[in-house]
Amino acid sequence: MHEWPLLIFTLLTQASVGLTLCAALVAFWLRKETAEQRFFVLCPALLCACVLGGIGLIASFAHLGYPLNAMNALRNIARSWLTREIVFASLFLAVLGLATLQALLIKRIQPLALMVVGMSGVVLVFCMGKIYLSTSVVTWRHANNFVLFYGSVCILGALAALFLIIPRLRNPAQSQAAHRLVYVAVGAVIFAVIARLLMQPRYLDFLAAQRVSDVITFPLQPLAAFDALAGMRLVSWSVMIAGAGLLMMLLRQPVGRHGTLTNGWLLSGASLLVLAEIMARFVFYSIH
Repeated sequence: MHEWPLLIFTLLTQASVGLTLCAALVAFWLRKETAEQRFFVLCPALLCACVLGGIGLIASFAHLGYPLNAMNALRNIARSWLTREIVFASLFLAVLGLATLQALLIKRIQPLALMVVGMSGVVLVFCMGKIYLSTSVVTWRHANNFVLFYGSVCILGALAALFLIIPRLRNPAQSQAAHRLVYVAVGAVIFAVIARLLMQPRYLDFLAAQRVSDVITFPLQPLAAFDALAGMRLVSWSVMIAGAGLLMMLLRQPVGRHGTLTNGWLLSGASLLVLAEIMARFVFYSIH
């Protein structure tokens, strides 16, 4: 598998988008709090989203082989989803960086501006899915791409929010926001897992039809690679479901007095879910 830069780019960028959306949601919940309190709660999340997006963008340049070729990729925005991905990736990271810089300078976070940043990330993820849908690689030419990518936005963004935002919700007046975030985060993970499970029969039926039509993408062998990684796919699904199950245990546990989760369910569930995301993306990019 030679697509490690793309694996890193897609996973980290989607995690950044998900974390930004969670931060925007919490910012709306805390709109009655003081600007200083919102800044205290959300600043680490915004900085982390910037770092994740920045590392992801750097990894995408590594995939180009010769980074200066990125300028050539910008010439066909009217017809190329790759060009649109580059444009929206740059736009998302730029507006996220500007929003974070503004917050650091004025010690204030604007919920509406943060939501606009998050929505630009949603468009970016759509462009990612369309790139692979438009290729000749048979295992990519299905709507499963969108379920996979937006699922990562939900799962990785929710996990990052639980680790970075929940511990900052310390005073009693913010306990309602902490409880809401736990329920929304766990709900987002469960939704993503169920959506992927429901998509699998249609995806496998699509691949079965392609076998009948004897599709060949020389020198790539995506169907052969897909079959060869059947064991890894099964393990990734098992790990993902186990991780989601452990994360659901958070709904039975109280959020501590200082905004921290008082048990190890989060760490265990998050570790399994991150591992499952890496394995699933490895399978996705293994096409020869």
